[in-house]
Amino acid sequence: AYGPTLVACPTCGRTSIDLPAIAAEVEKKLAGVAEPIEVAVMGCVVNGPGEARGADVGIAGGKGEGLVFRKGEILRKVPECELVPELFKEIDRIIEERKNQ
Repeated sequence: AYGPTLVACPTCGRTSIDLPAIAAEVEKKLAGVAEPIEVAVMGCVVNGPGEARGADVGIAGGKGEGLVFRKGEILRKVPECELVPELFKEIDRIIEERKNQ
């Protein structure tokens, strides 16, 4: 596989972030990534990390804040405005770790 794969949930009543806008922003930023990596953008913290546990890394939105997770494991809670930057910090970390293996 070449390049990133973006997985986003279909959104439901629990979605509390602007998922389409965030997914579009993540997709745009992923254009510069050549590494095969699966990235999830989920709308809620209730089901998001579990549903996207197959993804290498992802974010799940909550009210004003969200979670950054890796393979379904929650790493940290961050303010909503930091979700995308924190996601990309984690993507950079994963790519670095792979280079060093």
